[in-house]
Amino acid sequence: MLKKNRLFTPGPTPLLPAAQLAMAAANVHHRTADFKALFLRVLAELKVFIGTANDVILLASSGTGAMEASVANLTKAGDKVLVLTAGKFGERWTGLAKTYGCAIELVESPYGQTFSLEAIKAKLTKDVRCVYVQANESSTGVRHDIKAIAASSTNSTPRAAMPCWSSMPSPDWAPQRLISTPGASMSSSAARRRH
Repeated sequence: MLKKNRLFTPGPTPLLPAAQLAMAAANVHHRTADFKALFLRVLAELKVFIGTANDVILLASSGTGAMEASVANLTKAGDKVLVLTAGKFGERWTGLAKTYGCAIELVESPYGQTFSLEAIKAKLTKDVRCVYVQANESSTGVRHDIKAIAASSTNSTPRAAMPCWSSMPSPDWAPQRLISTPGASMSSSAARRRH
């Protein structure tokens, strides 16, 4: 019987033999000039690959760590946030916002469905600090129309009152461009303190 190694986070994802061999090779110490050169090259190439001129920040964490970085860096206790939830990852946004003491407004859709733009517009008031949404809810197989969701807020919200947006692909994401409203930049590839 031929044994195949599979990575089940999420998956199953086949591991290429070349990738397995590369992971088994000798490491470059992270405090050396060689590592710094490699790291800077990877960051520069990621900008091209993702299609951004903005800085790319690599997080040594799971997708949940990136989500937490978004909440921790864009909000403080008491901030009103709008969470769009239609699956397990949307529920994770809710839990993280609650953990950080945010006042949560929810727009919920049943598993397997996406959001009503009218429901989002109704909850997106001027005091909403951030909007958290999963671009691809892989727990149910639904892809939310992030461009339409963001456009629904920019059409009805004065520019000075626009909230920051944090849109995460699912943890098993395929590289894609994520959008954020003008005046606030946050995506899965970058997190910065806004207060």
